Amino acid sequence: MEKLLTRNLAWLNGLAHLYYKNEADAEDLASETVLRLWQAKDRYDEKHAFRSLAYKVMQNIYINQLNRRKRVIFVDSGHLPLKGTFAQDGTDSPVLSRQIVETVRKEAQKSVCIRPVIMYAIGYSYQEIADMTKVPLGTVQRRIHDGRKNLERVLTA
Repeated sequence: MEKLLTRNLAWLNGLAHLYYKNEADAEDLASETVLRLWQAKDRYDEKHAFRSLAYKVMQNIYINQLNRRKRVIFVDSGHLPLKGTFAQDGTDSPVLSRQIVETVRKEAQKSVCIRPVIMYAIGYSYQEIADMTKVPLGTVQRRIHDGRKNLERVLTA
């Protein structure tokens, strides 16, 4: 795997520049791809094409980064990692922010699905959340899905 990575490093960097025009972002994407490939080196089967695997890994990392940038993260001084203000009209509204935080806290007391949603919004991966909460990966993914739907329902009601 080490030889494959070193031989294809320039290709990975070029590929990353197709996703990001910003040099730093492209380097980060290429580095993250190399890291993920290296971490999974024991599972790599040499019968498969390395470049197609590397391309897919980079694509998935990029999509995850893109999705995380779209999210609005609320953080507050309480035990939930929620901070800042948010208003639908674009102005800062501490009152609305407090209402959202309070609603999220109430829902977190009712459902085990909210905490993983918050952890995912902060930037933890599904696997990191599964490891921290000692819950199977599929369960974490399902809780995040259900928690998002629940929060959407409650916050838009």
